[in-house]
Amino acid sequence: MYCKKFKLNSLEATKYIAINLYKHSKCGDLFALYGDIGVGKSTFVRYFINTAARQSYIPSPSFNIYFKYQSPKGPIYHMDAWRIENEEEVINLGVLDSLKESIFLVEWAENIETFLPTNKLKIKIDYYNSFRTLTLSGDKSWGKRLDKTFSRVKIEK
Repeated sequence: MYCKKFKLNSLEATKYIAINLYKHSKCGDLFALYGDIGVGKSTFVRYFINTAARQSYIPSPSFNIYFKYQSPKGPIYHMDAWRIENEEEVINLGVLDSLKESIFLVEWAENIETFLPTNKLKIKIDYYNSFRTLTLSGDKSWGKRLDKTFSRVKIEK
């Protein structure tokens, strides 16, 4: 099991993690974001997609459910599962059929947990006592890919 926790002292810390996760991402990866409203999930995703697709305007897909972007690594889907009410909605969207040949970022992942692959990387952002923490967790394959990068991180832990 891979687990790494960071104290986010600034937006630059969030940006650093997002950029480095994109650098180590590949098609078939799913990044599942968890956290209360307003903790920074969308900010994290915007940094990730901006790095990948060089697109400065990245709207929230809250009402559209998802947006698709092109990157040098392949398609990237940004999904917001906030409004998903049942399993049938997820199936009808058809986007999960593209998991293997794209990179997925899912905000409010807990709303579609049963559809997500077990090898996802969980990104949990919490806000408590005036500071944010970001926790990465996943299977041991994530540790092999990320340990070297994040062992050198200068973000306060």
